[in-house]
Amino acid sequence: MLKFIFAFFIYVFSLLPLLVFSQGHNGNTNEDCNLMLSSLEKKEIKNGTANDYFELAICMYENERFNAAYDFFIKARSLNFTDKEELEKYLILCSIAMDDNENSLDLNLQVQAPEKTLLANNYKHTIQVHLLNLIFIIVAFTGIITALILFKKYKNNKSNIFLGIFVMTISFALLELVLFWQDFFEYSPTVAIYRVLFFLWAPSLYFYVKSKFIDLRVTNTTVILHYIPFIIVLISLVILGNFNVRTHAPENAFLDSISFIINDNWIKTVHLLIYLILIFNIFKYHKTVMQKNSKNWIKTLMVFMLILILFLVTRAGFEHIYAFDYISKYFIAVYFILFISILAILLLIQPEVITELITATYADQPTKDKYKNSGLTTTMSHQLKSQLEDLLEKDKIYLDNTLTLAKLAKNMNVDRYSLSQVINQELNKNFYELINDYRIKEAVSIIESKGEIQVVDLIYESGFNNKVSFYKAFKKRLDMTPKDYMAKTWNS
Repeated sequence: MLKFIFAFFIYVFSLLPLLVFSQGHNGNTNEDCNLMLSSLEKKEIKNGTANDYFELAICMYENERFNAAYDFFIKARSLNFTDKEELEKYLILCSIAMDDNENSLDLNLQVQAPEKTLLANNYKHTIQVHLLNLIFIIVAFTGIITALILFKKYKNNKSNIFLGIFVMTISFALLELVLFWQDFFEYSPTVAIYRVLFFLWAPSLYFYVKSKFIDLRVTNTTVILHYIPFIIVLISLVILGNFNVRTHAPENAFLDSISFIINDNWIKTVHLLIYLILIFNIFKYHKTVMQKNSKNWIKTLMVFMLILILFLVTRAGFEHIYAFDYISKYFIAVYFILFISILAILLLIQPEVITELITATYADQPTKDKYKNSGLTTTMSHQLKSQLEDLLEKDKIYLDNTLTLAKLAKNMNVDRYSLSQVINQELNKNFYELINDYRIKEAVSIIESKGEIQVVDLIYESGFNNKVSFYKAFKKRLDMTPKDYMAKTWNS
């Protein structure tokens, strides 16, 4: 199932450019000028440059909106536009045109209300945008709910906290993009909040992957160190005063440097690339001992990061083009809703792939080599094994369908690494194989003792929390489905 979803994910993404760019740019029309101006006014394009304003001025001039063109040429000059001779030529032409044009005032009023003109001429497009925004909002709240489920239901595994942070922050990014695109009220922060949240994404995914492996430790100190870039830009955002326009504020080298880091796509590309390499190294080291579903899931996350990197590289190369900036943000939003949707579906049908630790069995690696640096003595190992067997056979702790390695280790007052070593060395299994062995044994006992029982009741009474995991574990151990076993037992 995961392999199919992974293939579907790649296939759908390959079609997105056709869907997005089919709404492309068709030359410098009045509507294009309005779109450019709307983008600047809503600050959808980072800190307008001299080239940005010169391009907008040219668009206005070609459409005979000379007052507006003149204003934007002046703005380009104030930002030290490089081709001063060309700029002065257009300023003179605009001055002559304004003197000869009695309707220049009306044209200027038209510039001051670009959104109304755009609404009148593009009603159908506006409806489409509102529908898209509604979809984005629905999926964003789905992502927030998914993150809360990860925080609440699966909090025993630290990895799920990191995944929840990632999903929560990309959901907030989706909501903020909708705030930019909606036209019901003005939303114009000095720095978009999602640009700050970006510095949480890659570290959170990295720690999610790393903490899924029992043999890899994630300390609080390490987490803080990796989150330092986010903390710095967050504090700087507060200093900048996000909703205060700094048009007349004095220049500040530190704040300007932070603003550059927050907005520069090349810096973001390097940031993501570093964490992709870190995740790939973890995957490369463990891939020979990972189960197929876990392997495919980690691959999906790496592909997700790789595509984000390609997005950033493309935006860095074409960020001066207004139409591309506008379209690419929709592209990224669609990409986020695709990821959130796939994650939500997997959490419903195969939650163990997303939420459970990867307790790989090292069949090709002798356990004495694997644990040669362990401080666990033989006596301690035997004591833990005996304590574990008591919990399983007498207390039936496996009937707790929220049981995890970390939770069991806490119950035994031992760290999870030592417990994992005991299970691997003494029982020659990983944690989930051990627990599922007992759960399936319990299911068989229930079938044979109770007579007829509904499968859904059997699932929860034997300690499982979803049908997919139960059926897979049952068939693996008894080579038949639960229903087949019931029929065989009751008819004999």
